[in-house]
Amino acid sequence: MNTTGIKRGLALSAVTALVTSGAALLGPAATAAPGDLKLIGASEDGLAFDLDEHDPDDITVTLTDSLGPVDIDDAQDLEYYWTVTPFDGSPATVRVPATGTDVQTVDTLGEFVVPLPTQESGTYVLTAGLGAGPVTGPEAAPSTVLTVKAGEAQVVLDDSPLQAPAGKDTPVAGSLELEDGTGLAGRVVDLELTRGTAGNDPVADAGFLEDPPSGTLVTSRAVTTDADGGFSVTLSDPAEDGQGTELGGSVLAATGTTPDVGDADADVTVDLDLVSETLPAGATMAIGDLGAGTPGLPLSSQLLVTAPDDTFDTDGTQPGVQGDGDTDRDPVVGQVYALDIDKGFFTTGSEELPSVPGDPAGNLESLGTSLSGLTDANGEVPFATGIERDPGFDDDGLVTATVTATAGDRTREAEADWDTAFALNGGEVKIVLSPASEQDAAVNPALEGNRAYYDVFTLDQFGNPVAEQSVPIDYSGDTDNFDYSEDFVTSDFDRKGDLWLVSFQPGAIKLTGTWDAPTYLYDDAAGNASPGSSSLVTGSATAAFYELDFTRSRFAIESSAPGVVAVGSAVTQTVRVLDQRGNPVRGYTVDFFRTGPDAAGSGEPRAKRVTNAQGRAFYTFVGGAVGRARITAQVSDGLRLRTLSDVVTFGAPVNARLAGANNGRAADVLTVRAGKAASGARVTVYRVVKGKRVAVGTRKLDATGTVRITAKDRNRGRATAYVAEVRATGKSVADTSNTKRVR
Repeated sequence: MNTTGIKRGLALSAVTALVTSGAALLGPAATAAPGDLKLIGASEDGLAFDLDEHDPDDITVTLTDSLGPVDIDDAQDLEYYWTVTPFDGSPATVRVPATGTDVQTVDTLGEFVVPLPTQESGTYVLTAGLGAGPVTGPEAAPSTVLTVKAGEAQVVLDDSPLQAPAGKDTPVAGSLELEDGTGLAGRVVDLELTRGTAGNDPVADAGFLEDPPSGTLVTSRAVTTDADGGFSVTLSDPAEDGQGTELGGSVLAATGTTPDVGDADADVTVDLDLVSETLPAGATMAIGDLGAGTPGLPLSSQLLVTAPDDTFDTDGTQPGVQGDGDTDRDPVVGQVYALDIDKGFFTTGSEELPSVPGDPAGNLESLGTSLSGLTDANGEVPFATGIERDPGFDDDGLVTATVTATAGDRTREAEADWDTAFALNGGEVKIVLSPASEQDAAVNPALEGNRAYYDVFTLDQFGNPVAEQSVPIDYSGDTDNFDYSEDFVTSDFDRKGDLWLVSFQPGAIKLTGTWDAPTYLYDDAAGNASPGSSSLVTGSATAAFYELDFTRSRFAIESSAPGVVAVGSAVTQTVRVLDQRGNPVRGYTVDFFRTGPDAAGSGEPRAKRVTNAQGRAFYTFVGGAVGRARITAQVSDGLRLRTLSDVVTFGAPVNARLAGANNGRAADVLTVRAGKAASGARVTVYRVVKGKRVAVGTRKLDATGTVRITAKDRNRGRATAYVAEVRATGKSVADTSNTKRVR
């Protein structure tokens, strides 16, 4: 450190306290006002810069007071360290040096040069303080004096590739930014336009508008980034009769040398097409026939867009539209289009690679369900479609896919018809239980003696059903005592049961179907394929049967009319039998015996029934007198017997009537009459409030079948709705009265 020539800084140091970034600096007692001296960090490249723009002396820390820099003439040292946070977050932070501080001993008029410690992209925070020198002066505790971002800048254009409408002005915007998106302000960016050589505009004449506009289009422009690092120019294509398109151009955006900063050495080139966004007058779209095909093979077609003859100018230097020497319609080159498909996908038509020799072919490359772009030099868009698994095949093996082409405000449609009839490869034989509606009883497992129905499907490599295929069926397992309907089926699409199987003993029987299926196999790793010899494809299912356990089965009897039933009413008694698995038992004999309520029963059953597929048997009778009827049901499997019983009570019919007089604000008096047959029955009168019943009193009918109940008038003279319920007795049925409104 140089100790001679100490100037203004030393003179002030004996009487001044130093603060930096708001933190007090430690030193001798001061006579000047606090804050007169400060450490200020600065970057000649701004607070964000590219590492290529940075020179070793671009970052400085200066000691200043209210009059400007304070020269301490190397009398004291700047002690500092950096904290670096990389943009990519690895590692989170780095301190340079790891411990302690670096020292800058030399200042020029109070300015210390501080080198950037690394060349890594990230955020740099500089912490610095003024240390003591050989001559007594102010000292400063370390504090933050500067934060900058540095990295590898890139030029980003908002649209890539650029696609602009022909004959119009289009903004071309972008930005110069670091890896974390921080923009670099005040940088020079040079833009270079290369005009397209394709399209149907004979003279490529698009260019950039100058600023300010001069009426001349240029192919080169220099712009300066704004505070956020952004920039923009206007690309203009002169409008003309028979507007043509310019395709195959490009825009190069590259940083230039910015005075006092340098060159970030960043650039980007994007493709540029000046296109037709709306169809020319009289233009038409047509889609070639896609035809019919097989899943796994492509169906190809093309979209063709044409305009009337001589729509486009063949000589851009002459006014008007000049002819092209023929009478054919003109192709619309560079027309913006979109293609969508509702089933399947668009494909290149090639197989996915690498392919494995001997494996099933038909794995087409998928481009998704939407395509977009520009028509080619012939006004065409070749495309291909494919399909693999689709539920639409399940009912008939057929699927129709619709391709929709859109250009401007017009659309066209075409259809691809897919059929599984000529499958490329057999995938599997699938044997499945038929739906419950096709079964005689519960299955999987089934009760021994009951049939289990199965459907047989042949599926292609994608899982789509293929009909009209011959499938021999083999049975194995517990086949000592069983029967079946078919040992050969022809596959179809329905679920109505292709075969049935029954075992007369508990056990499991395996059904195996074999299909001599077609093959279409890869010949090599390049996706080439050819038909091969057929291959045997199999599939199986297992039918299980169990033995009914009579002692663990559940037997129940119930009446269709619980409670007291009116004399003369028909009542149905139902017996239901469920086995130990909860499945209904069919074929059990049920003998129904009944005594009462009229003539005494005999020892013979009144009805003989057999349980149906739901395990139910029914007996219906009419009670002709007041009293009780006892019904006994004997359920038998031919060897064992289970007895069930139930009682039905028949009573006299009742006609409950509710009456009451208007008493104004006095208590409401309600009279219930139900006839002598209901004498002794309990009656409850309810007030009806907003559709809900609230009990107001309960009493019994007298010997004449009448009762009077008083209810407090809660509506202050307004009408109140009442209803009465007469409960059943051993000799009469229940009934509900009419609704009565009283005041």
